[in-house]
Amino acid sequence: MAYTTGDTILDDHYNDFATSVNAIWGTGSGDSGYGETSTVSAVSAGTTVTATQWTTLLSRISSMASHQGSSITSITNPSAGNTISAYTALSTNIATITTNRLNVAARQAIVNGTASTTTNLTGTITQTGKFTFSSEAQARYFFNQGGRFTITWSLTGFTANLKATNWGTLVNSEAGSYIINAQTSGKSGGSGTATTNNTNLGWHDLTGSYQVAFKQFFDSGGYAAYTSNFIQLEIYKSGAEVFWKTTWQDDAAEQTGFNKSIYNILDNVDGNKITTFGHERPSTTYTSATYGTITLTTTANG
Repeated sequence: MAYTTGDTILDDHYNDFATSVNAIWGTGSGDSGYGETSTVSAVSAGTTVTATQWTTLLSRISSMASHQGSSITSITNPSAGNTISAYTALSTNIATITTNRLNVAARQAIVNGTASTTTNLTGTITQTGKFTFSSEAQARYFFNQGGRFTITWSLTGFTANLKATNWGTLVNSEAGSYIINAQTSGKSGGSGTATTNNTNLGWHDLTGSYQVAFKQFFDSGGYAAYTSNFIQLEIYKSGAEVFWKTTWQDDAAEQTGFNKSIYNILDNVDGNKITTFGHERPSTTYTSATYGTITLTTTANG
């Protein structure tokens, strides 16, 4: 029997709705599941669905819509003892929160830490970071609720010669940030154009080995001899951990054949080379922090 006005509302109807809601609100699987424990209980065959049970179901749908920023049709909670007709908007509301399950209306930005080195840049500098959850399931809840990771680069305290200034332009202005969400990723901000900007390396898409997520060369708007220099980001995951590796690569050949002091040219870059690892937690106004504690470990070497 269909769930329509004029027909008897069966326990099967309610349980089907509850199953769909719990797939997002509860443990779920894959890219569905917020990890909440206050799931909607099924009703026993042949029993009447109470006003309290309907209210619980509608409340979970409303909480998820508010968390996502989804627009749904308002449904008034029933009162005990009243006979109700089928909620015509219920199926549509559930379809909306299912489609928008990875959306989030608000986040809280948190900078976990940095990997930095003052080693002169004359070839390759590598910096790494590792985000660790208590379990892989909690990592999944974090991203499914709309959490994301961010990574940015900067160069500070350097001697203002031509090469160092060009490096500063690359990492401080052109590169922007790289962001990883549940199913999407990519560069955010920055004036330059990335050679590699993988927009399909969301957490659910990461593999067990490094993949190049982002790579950007110095823009030729400065000094053409330095356009072979680049910043690169690689990512992979293993269970409850997400690993990041930044490579600062200075491939520009040493400049010869003229007076370097006159043209303010040095062949190494001093100052502090910094990779900043951060994450943005989803708002806990309508959901709880089922993803637990997130820790960061970083290393840097020349």
